Amino acid sequence: MSNCYPWLESFRESLVAVIQQGRVPHALLLTGMPGTGKAAFAGCLARMLLCESPSAEGEPCGRCPGCVQMDAGSHPDFFRVGIEEDATAIRIDQVRELSRQLALTSHRGGYKVAILDPADAMNINAANSLLKTLEEPADNTVLVLVSAAPARLQATVRSRCQHVRIDAGDRDAAGQWLAEQLPGQATDMYLQLANGAPLEALRLAQEGIIDARRTCFKALIGILDGTSGPLTLAQSWSGKDSLREVCWLRDWIMDLLRIRLAGGPGGVRSVDLAGDLAALAPRLDSRVMFGQLEKINRILHAGTASLNRQLMIEDLLLAWAAQR
Repeated sequence: MSNCYPWLESFRESLVAVIQQGRVPHALLLTGMPGTGKAAFAGCLARMLLCESPSAEGEPCGRCPGCVQMDAGSHPDFFRVGIEEDATAIRIDQVRELSRQLALTSHRGGYKVAILDPADAMNINAANSLLKTLEEPADNTVLVLVSAAPARLQATVRSRCQHVRIDAGDRDAAGQWLAEQLPGQATDMYLQLANGAPLEALRLAQEGIIDARRTCFKALIGILDGTSGPLTLAQSWSGKDSLREVCWLRDWIMDLLRIRLAGGPGGVRSVDLAGDLAALAPRLDSRVMFGQLEKINRILHAGTASLNRQLMIEDLLLAWAAQR
């Protein structure tokens, strides 16, 4: 089996047609939001290309030496490059070694396939090194670059790849799959919060995101009601590795502005808090909220490593408290 998720079936069918017509590009750039299944689709492509006895529908047979080696993780013509342990980027030596391997003759006489994921994690030297392979690809070699942030890739790298955007595809199939993973839960709500990305929706559900968001929202209401302090909350937010709560506040402020403009919560993205946001919107000043969005953008642009992060978050929450 190809091991593709059901919502990716239309993408898989298009891929099968390309393979059967012998028009496989030497380099593909798979993009899309986190949680849409880009990495799984890249693996699906590799299995289809390296199977030696595919079905008429393009499905890997699961029995040939190529399939057996793929299952065992030992196929000599398949390569995967990512961020190594204790590293923050894909380095030039990794790309050079990959290029050396791809220049060799195929061990099994078919395709050689390499997946770079996340491709946008290549440092500038690694990306420059990859350009030579992209410009002068060996025969029957397919490079698959996977990225949720393709703008971070060098334009020269992007221009040498055929771009395929992976999204949720068949929304009904995605919803049915998610319902099977989360029996009895509000899968539509999780899909909405994940912008339709099924794997991201599953992750959110497994992390208990609804409860965490509600706790965070109540803390913000507490600041407005004077029952909790902004500096205490700022210390809590800035002590975490991610800026999750700051991103939530950005989304909620945007929803609050939508409610103010539309006169109701019909178009809000935060469906789990639609009623609470509608009740809160009349209490807040739109001009202040636009100013807070600017503060949030500065925090997110500075990233998690900023030494001034706590001061910036304190400034943000003090401005929020000023709306009492």
